[in-house]
Amino acid sequence: MNPKTFSIEEFRDHLLDEGLVRSKDVVGCSEAEIDELMRVQRVSRIPGLYRDFLRVMGKSPYPLLSGTDWSYEDLLRIKESAREILAEDGADPGILDDALVIAMHQGYVIYYLPAIGAAGDDPGVWNYIEEEQPTNPWPTFRAFLLSLIELRREELGVYRDLEAGGRFTMTQVEENGDPLD
Repeated sequence: MNPKTFSIEEFRDHLLDEGLVRSKDVVGCSEAEIDELMRVQRVSRIPGLYRDFLRVMGKSPYPLLSGTDWSYEDLLRIKESAREILAEDGADPGILDDALVIAMHQGYVIYYLPAIGAAGDDPGVWNYIEEEQPTNPWPTFRAFLLSLIELRREELGVYRDLEAGGRFTMTQVEENGDPLD
């Protein structure tokens, strides 16, 4: 997977091949749902790569970014919540006027694509952390996605260490004791 040019399908396949997600974890949005998201978030467009992400795995992007609201259902409500957080924090909610809010973590970190009307197909991802200034830690959406691979690897490594020590099990079982797929 070329880090500068990969498609969302290649990203998904990489996640599956590495065992970072299961195929049932990857559910995409319909075009109608993507159009509804544009309407609800009041944006004129969704950049190409993020649109592809929604189409391929936006309905349920978990387990990437555990503890973060960023599924399709979350996206329908988080822009207003993000505005409220900014206002309560004394920051300007206007920074989200032409932005697409793509995630919110634990109610204090907002991830967004600013100036969506003028953004290219692979825009930078900005974040706002409560009581801090907005920053642009990921110059492209691809860079953001690559960072998620590293986070997921680290998370699974911790789980494996806990499992090896007998303090955690990664094997989920049904009530009758059979392993889940």
